[in-house]
Amino acid sequence: MAPAGMPTHPGASPKARRGPLDWIEWVGNKLPEPALLFALLALLVALVSALGAAMEWSVQPVKPVLRTEMQLQPDGQMQQAPVLDARGVPQLDLVAQGDPVQPRSLLTVDGVYWMLSSALRNFAQMPALPLIFVAMLGIGLAEKFGFFSALMRWLAILTPRRLLTPAVVLLGATSSVASDAGYIILPPLAAALYLAVGRHPVAGMAAAFCGVAGGFGAGFFPTGGDSVLTGFAQDASRVMDPGYTVSILHNYYFKVGSAFTVMLAGWFVTDRIVEPRLNRHHPEDKAAAGDDTARAMALAPRERRALMGSLASLLAGLCLVAAMVLVPGMPLHGDGKPSLPNGRVSTTTAVQLLPAGTEVEEGTTVLATEPFTVVADGAPRLLESPGPRWSHVIVPLIALLFLLPGLVFGVMNGVLRNQNDLADALNHGIRGIVPVLVMLFFLAQFVAYMGYSGLDRMLAYAGGSLLFQADLPIPLLVVAFVLVVVFGDFAMSGMLSKFGVLAPIFIPMFMIVGMSPELTTAAYRIGDSVVNIVTPLNSYLLIILVVFQKYRPKAGLGTLIALMVPYSIVLGLAWTLMLVLWMAFGWPLGPDAPLYYLPAP
Repeated sequence: MAPAGMPTHPGASPKARRGPLDWIEWVGNKLPEPALLFALLALLVALVSALGAAMEWSVQPVKPVLRTEMQLQPDGQMQQAPVLDARGVPQLDLVAQGDPVQPRSLLTVDGVYWMLSSALRNFAQMPALPLIFVAMLGIGLAEKFGFFSALMRWLAILTPRRLLTPAVVLLGATSSVASDAGYIILPPLAAALYLAVGRHPVAGMAAAFCGVAGGFGAGFFPTGGDSVLTGFAQDASRVMDPGYTVSILHNYYFKVGSAFTVMLAGWFVTDRIVEPRLNRHHPEDKAAAGDDTARAMALAPRERRALMGSLASLLAGLCLVAAMVLVPGMPLHGDGKPSLPNGRVSTTTAVQLLPAGTEVEEGTTVLATEPFTVVADGAPRLLESPGPRWSHVIVPLIALLFLLPGLVFGVMNGVLRNQNDLADALNHGIRGIVPVLVMLFFLAQFVAYMGYSGLDRMLAYAGGSLLFQADLPIPLLVVAFVLVVVFGDFAMSGMLSKFGVLAPIFIPMFMIVGMSPELTTAAYRIGDSVVNIVTPLNSYLLIILVVFQKYRPKAGLGTLIALMVPYSIVLGLAWTLMLVLWMAFGWPLGPDAPLYYLPAP
């Protein structure tokens, strides 16, 4: 007997109801929603911290250091220089530092007080919070007024027949910038376009779904999801290196290259595997009558004019940004340092909390005296590092560059008529991320509890030491991590929630063996994306199934998953191989985004 509540398909036999994919779907559906999941994980951290403190667990902190040797320089002098392996990668040694780390219990008087008093601060200081909020102002407005919908329809219809598959897949991989619009618009449009040119409509639907879901981690533009990943990665990296900074463009070069890898893989699978098989076994799908999707998706004259005007405004905006970056004397040219309104800069300083009345050494900075003595310890550290001015304004630029064409399209298409329409469009993107904000609140508590208890550092030191002693090649670790994410995707859906669990553990651990946080994030993109098209936990699978059933009414979820399995396999192999080759060539993953983590000398 199948467990109660197990999903079934139309016409499925009792034996089919107990298939592996159905079991996966049933187990996955039993998992809590992301917000509740992180609340339970935070509670688990509190319990484990109390258990660890009672059992006196301890882990020796370690630090990766560059291995150096005296080398003869071209000028004839002997100098200390990093030892490189055969690939030119600097070698690291692992040295112990400081006293063993022990867990600090959250279930004490002070621990419970800290959990309650820090709840709001934990949420407000999440790096992902302002990033995704500001980015979605522009992206959400452009989506609300129909700019993304019109752009995708125009590009798809304009594409020549022989290039239809690569164009559909590439457009799908890029559509993640438009939130959910790619799932809703592109698959039915692609199916109709394929049918209109005499090709199998289900192949068009599959190619679009491959691009939208399988290529979710690729694309040409930074997205709101990239903002959240950036915040998670930076928080996790600072467990090992408090000064480490991750840019929202940390995977940008890799994302652009990945879009073409997804396109080629999807093109191959569609035209060489999926469509020939559909033509042999299911030619009747082409007989769908009354399919006027392509006609319904065609741009009206007013929409076409609005699209041309909005694209012109986008081009003008890009030219203006380029001028501000490249022309001397312009606001974004050269290096800069973000500052506060009073001209000062934000810093953080490690301090020591002592009981009131404690005497301190002369010259020590005392920040407060009642009811505690708070003593400054060490030099302050900049919260925002100096660098190119353009790198400090990426998120506002993303918002503005989507806001501009969205406004132009809304005005020219007649959907932006008054200030109420404008306010509603600005609210649209924020409404879409409300579930993410709820999840972020509980995720913030989970991350903060890990830091307070010391369990994050203990996991990183223990796991990192084991990996270092195993001396596994970094490409092998990358492949292993991709597989971890792939299998995890069958238990927990959601790119952001899953990374929130994995990042605090794996990023510090991999930094010990020389993997940069940016490289860990790139590997995560692959593992998360390639399973999106086959995991039953993907809620959009049901939307695609509705499109599928238009051409094959008896198709079920298992039929759709079986159709998409070749895409998942080929895409996973090709994309992982691309990352390994990327590492072999030593290319950066984005601006100032290295492949390897090299600790300061």
